[in-house]
Amino acid sequence: MGLQRVGVLLLALGLLVATMSAVAFGTIDGRTDVGCEDHEPTYSFVGLDPASLSVEYTDGCNLFSINPLVTAGGGLAVLGSLIGAGGVAQARRRAEPL
Repeated sequence: MGLQRVGVLLLALGLLVATMSAVAFGTIDGRTDVGCEDHEPTYSFVGLDPASLSVEYTDGCNLFSINPLVTAGGGLAVLGSLIGAGGVAQARRRAEPL
């Protein structure tokens, strides 16, 4: 199977996993609920936990954790896009006359 087909397959699988898990389980896996009075939210990236594939971010007061299945599905979609782009580049190189 060519790189283009593998890329499209991974892209579709990643989008399916991310979408279905977001619908079934929600996009937010966990969060802290701290009441902050007179707080203007400023969102920022906190980190990525490689063991659970959970992305964490904060609004300056509370910590949010994205569902690991959504993160994994997004990663598969990105990987599929990169592999598919490599397949397109390979096909163009083969098609060019010398």
